[in-house]
Amino acid sequence: MKPTKAVTLSIVLLLSSMPNYAAANDQDKLQFSGFTRLILGHLDDKNAEYVGYDNSISMDQQSLIGLQADYAFNNEISLTGQFIGHTGKQRSSGLEWLYLTYTPNKAWRIKLGKQRIPFFNYSDSLDVGFAYPWLTLPQQFYDTAFFSTFEGLLANYEYNLGSWVMNFEGYWGIYDDKIYLASGEIDTKVTGLYGFNTSAAYDSWTFRAAYNQGNADLTLPGAAQFVEVLNQFGFNQSAETLNPDGLIRFYQLSANYENLNYFIRSEVATMVGESGPVPDIDSFYISVGYQFSPYTLYVSYSERDVHYDHPANEIPYGVSSGLDELAATYELVLAGFPDDKTQGTKIGLRWDWRYNVALKGEVTHVNADKVSNDFALKNLGRFDNSAILYQLGVEWVF
Repeated sequence: MKPTKAVTLSIVLLLSSMPNYAAANDQDKLQFSGFTRLILGHLDDKNAEYVGYDNSISMDQQSLIGLQADYAFNNEISLTGQFIGHTGKQRSSGLEWLYLTYTPNKAWRIKLGKQRIPFFNYSDSLDVGFAYPWLTLPQQFYDTAFFSTFEGLLANYEYNLGSWVMNFEGYWGIYDDKIYLASGEIDTKVTGLYGFNTSAAYDSWTFRAAYNQGNADLTLPGAAQFVEVLNQFGFNQSAETLNPDGLIRFYQLSANYENLNYFIRSEVATMVGESGPVPDIDSFYISVGYQFSPYTLYVSYSERDVHYDHPANEIPYGVSSGLDELAATYELVLAGFPDDKTQGTKIGLRWDWRYNVALKGEVTHVNADKVSNDFALKNLGRFDNSAILYQLGVEWVF
């Protein structure tokens, strides 16, 4: 058993034993909460899939339930555990959060354990649809990061500077789990994972900037064996191109405006992968909404541009049949990393039916300049690179 899993198991056992202890001592120390979302979707094109939806009517792609327990040992130390059950295949169900929080004063908050990586504005609330106006987050942007949690330490500091509210956050840890692509699951380990972000709020404006990086080790047995063969033949440049291990950097900027009636939300991000099988990704979204209680009407546009390095083949043809086969295999492997560029335009309506229940309807037009089948949009054959996704959803927090 890995050390991180042993720690996780210990905390789970501790958490499971707390209800009886709390009942015998102080029930207010233990708080339960949860959230659920039921999302019905239909794609109008039988030749494609988008975020798991096809031409049928489906409720088993993005529906989920989350259960959370918070236990306060005292005013400074607390324990949080969160379990999420997913219906879709893009993510596995299980323990999403398990961390201790130390709050020495109002300015500082320190967390230790399994928690969300603060890549985006909505990293902490990815699964809590009640927390944002859209039925689904702008897909072309929020599908950029292939993993969303880490195990380690996070520190947050907040203070007031005149009319500004400033927030600084940094973290360090590891990720050791699977990532889910359309092509399948990949065992992934990211070490030296760290990042920092800062945000500033003034009046109705909020600004944020973030930097993250980590050394990714992807378990691709076939690629590793082929890289070894290329090195044996002396084609080191080609071998390095297909080496699945390397540094990943992630940059994010955002600007948001919101008052009682209107909001503008936007984020832009760039991911840079040093290894050949990890692409560079540029993405952004902008969303505008009008709030007329209890309704919110919004429109959103998002875009993602995925591009790989495409170096020239250094393996010569015509020297021998063995080298011809090696060169052809190399080009075939490179062809398995096609560029991808998609845009999503959505319009939706949210109705806050109760203080803890929201009903939403959303229509998303997705358009592709290039389709790689490794991301949210899949070409099933004869796809004309344009489709519309219709969705209805219920968001409930309890």
